[in-house]
Amino acid sequence: MSSVIDTVNYKKLHLDIDNPRLPVNVPRTAKAMLTWIAKSTAIEDLMNAIGTNGFFPGEPLVVYPHPKKKGEYIVIEGNRRLTAVKLLHNPYDCEKPSSQMLAISESAAYFPDEIPIVVRDTRAEVLPYLGYRHITGIKEWDPLAKARYLKQLFEDTSKRLSPDQRYAKVASTIGSRRDHIKRSLDALAVYDLIEKREFFGIEGLGEESIKFSLLSTALADERIGEFVGAAKRISKASEDLETEPTNPIVKPSVLKTAAVEDLARWLFEKKNGKTVVGESRNLRTLGAIVAAPKALAALRSKSSLSYAYRLTSGINNDFVGLIYEAQSILEEAASLVANVDYDEEAMSVVRASNNLIKQIGTSLRNKKAGDADEF
Repeated sequence: MSSVIDTVNYKKLHLDIDNPRLPVNVPRTAKAMLTWIAKSTAIEDLMNAIGTNGFFPGEPLVVYPHPKKKGEYIVIEGNRRLTAVKLLHNPYDCEKPSSQMLAISESAAYFPDEIPIVVRDTRAEVLPYLGYRHITGIKEWDPLAKARYLKQLFEDTSKRLSPDQRYAKVASTIGSRRDHIKRSLDALAVYDLIEKREFFGIEGLGEESIKFSLLSTALADERIGEFVGAAKRISKASEDLETEPTNPIVKPSVLKTAAVEDLARWLFEKKNGKTVVGESRNLRTLGAIVAAPKALAALRSKSSLSYAYRLTSGINNDFVGLIYEAQSILEEAASLVANVDYDEEAMSVVRASNNLIKQIGTSLRNKKAGDADEF
């Protein structure tokens, strides 16, 4: 596995069909892949830089031998730079090249033919390097591309190992944590199901518009994970939610399609410009709802998130938390009152607060009396 920099003619270099950044719906043909890279990555700036200064030899492409074409290579790291070089030579390698591409190609001072490369024997040898560079390194991929890369690493581990051991193997390869690897791969399995079902017909939702990081964050809540099948409850008899992980990346059939559709709609389907969940901070609320049958039924019946949450036990905890918070603030105010002057506005707020406290107390007292009547 030499690290010696060699050179090769750019025509002998091929784009990587397994590039984690390539959307699934892009055909794996040379022209289609090149066109997607050109149109989605502002290739004109890179074309201009290479056309003005030449190809920087300190940034060699990382390649491995083409399995079917002797003396040719597949580029694992550097697909965008290869695209820029190809377009400098011929902008019409891209479908409908922009006027800027044509102008850069026409006025360029450099048209690199020989490209610096570092050759690796196999793709597997390069994968750990990609992890350091694009996941824990300085040129981060977007979350979906990262997850696809992690799946490639995962699939390269021994199937004789348990899934948990395979997650740990991937984590050690790129310097991450096992639970982070699993969460990302769980989200990818859920995403793959959403994509397989054509995004459930949700308007405007697709591979390039979906917020994969939101999906991953949602599944970090074990209640939502259990809801879609990425975890399973240990004891159905217990009210406490104790779960153990499933492994949908290994066995996608554990996922519950109807629940995944619900989650996709709540997270991504917009009505009047808003989704059901709204901001990511509401995922905790959604977790409480999907764990409470009455609240879940209400949400599925198109009730609002806030209304459905009122049907969960979580609202009791929120209420007590707010009471404690109010008590703390009032205690702080009480410690200051001896040193402040009389203020009519402050007195008005005190009266209003006192009335609210009395209302809350009366409501709680009535609830207690109501419970007693039931006995």
